[in-house]
Amino acid sequence: MSGLDIGDSKIRKGATEAVKAWVIALGGQVPNELDEVTAAISKSGSTPLAVSIDNEILGVVELKDIVKDGIKERFQMLRSIGIKTIMITGDNPLTAAAIAAEAGVDDYLAEATPEDKLELIRANQAEGKLVAMTGDGTNDAPALAQADVGVAMNSGTVAAKEAGNMVDLDSN
Repeated sequence: MSGLDIGDSKIRKGATEAVKAWVIALGGQVPNELDEVTAAISKSGSTPLAVSIDNEILGVVELKDIVKDGIKERFQMLRSIGIKTIMITGDNPLTAAAIAAEAGVDDYLAEATPEDKLELIRANQAEGKLVAMTGDGTNDAPALAQADVGVAMNSGTVAAKEAGNMVDLDSN
């Protein structure tokens, strides 16, 4: 959760649970329909972002990652030559499941921390598997460095690009 204070107003935005806890701590009420709206947004593959001012939740913003055209077929091609794809994301499990199904990955790990990413990579390496990792954020840097092949997106952070073995110049 993040935000700013303007005068006497405290504006916050973030994960629904964090904003709910903030509002309740300030003595506010949580609208009954908030969980239903948040779940519907998550199930559609989008990320819900709750917004509040002081002790009142104003609403939920829907953020949608666009799955690139043809990605499902690319993952199918990788699968046909024995490559397993796992999507590792900080998104909530409902959003992650919807995106994973739309993209056609073999498996996914939701609400993943940088440590979770490292643990998954190390576990697969311990089984003798060759692991490639693609990432774009500072939180991806340790996993990019640990992977046998770390591919950073050119649109990513400096930390990600420095940690990877290579940079995908067109971020595609």
